[in-house]
Amino acid sequence: MDITGAAWFAKSRKSIHVLSRWFERVGLVAIAAMGLATLIDVIGSKMLLRPLPGSTEITGVFQVVAIAGGLAFSKIDGRHIQVDFLILWLPKRGQAALDVFSSLLGLGFFVIVGWMTYEYGLSLLSSGTETLLIRIPLAPFAFWIALSCIPMCCVIIMELFSSIDRMLR
Repeated sequence: MDITGAAWFAKSRKSIHVLSRWFERVGLVAIAAMGLATLIDVIGSKMLLRPLPGSTEITGVFQVVAIAGGLAFSKIDGRHIQVDFLILWLPKRGQAALDVFSSLLGLGFFVIVGWMTYEYGLSLLSSGTETLLIRIPLAPFAFWIALSCIPMCCVIIMELFSSIDRMLR
């Protein structure tokens, strides 16, 4: 059984990479906006004696966008923490079985995170929760985290298929 060699698998993987790259680019724009807000705040407070109102709030909400947006692509790039030194002693089939198990755990985790942050976003929306100083609504950022879990789950599913394929060989 060759799952990873199938045309649908390659097409799905490519689509997930494109989607993940889009989310990462949104995160990169948020990082640039954080830098710009910090620059405006520092120049305004040091030179003009007028800091940017709510600069820490702006930076905080952009951090949420940046971190959540980069999740899936950093998983694709292999930038997530992975501890291999004990796993390398196992036979290839054992390594693949452990990868299946960890992929299932990761998938379960991100499904729950996405679902719970969506629920949290609904509660923030219904209560109208905002930041304290400049009143940025917080619900869209919870929804962004939930939305960012979708490409992450897709990446983990692709890894799960690859691990199952390696385990069955």
